[in-house]
Amino acid sequence: MAQFQIPQFIEEEAKIVGPLTIKQFGYIAVAGALSFILFYVFNFILWLLTSAVLVGAALALAFVRVNGQSLPSIMLAAFSFIWKPRRYVWQRAMQQTTLDISDVEKIETIRKSISIQDKLKSIALRVTTGKLFSSTEEGAAPSTARERYQVVSYLTGEQKVAKRVDY
Repeated sequence: MAQFQIPQFIEEEAKIVGPLTIKQFGYIAVAGALSFILFYVFNFILWLLTSAVLVGAALALAFVRVNGQSLPSIMLAAFSFIWKPRRYVWQRAMQQTTLDISDVEKIETIRKSISIQDKLKSIALRVTTGKLFSSTEEGAAPSTARERYQVVSYLTGEQKVAKRVDY
């Protein structure tokens, strides 16, 4: 089996021009070229001031790092934050449902006609005296502990079969 050497330190840029990367060299070279052009355009004092600002900005762009990020990437993020403000608003998605008004009206009339005490009494009566039956699966040996099920009725008239557990 062929063995391959795994490249390391891939997060570092290659040093192409002496101890400088291409970007660092480009920042310093552009500042030097602008300073050279401005030497012939301005008088000596004005050229000295503008060159000092240009060289300072080029050195800052080339070598300054904040929290492991270069100054140009931080400036790019700052400008994009300023020019593209975002507003994140959370809004719950509501599902559109349609209700049949006749069913709602029927339920409301039933609820209004029965008092709360009558509702509680009917629920208690249905829970305690519901239809009980036991079942064993086919092919399985009958067990000594029988499983019991009970029919539970809701206020809406819906009935479900639930497994009864006695503790």
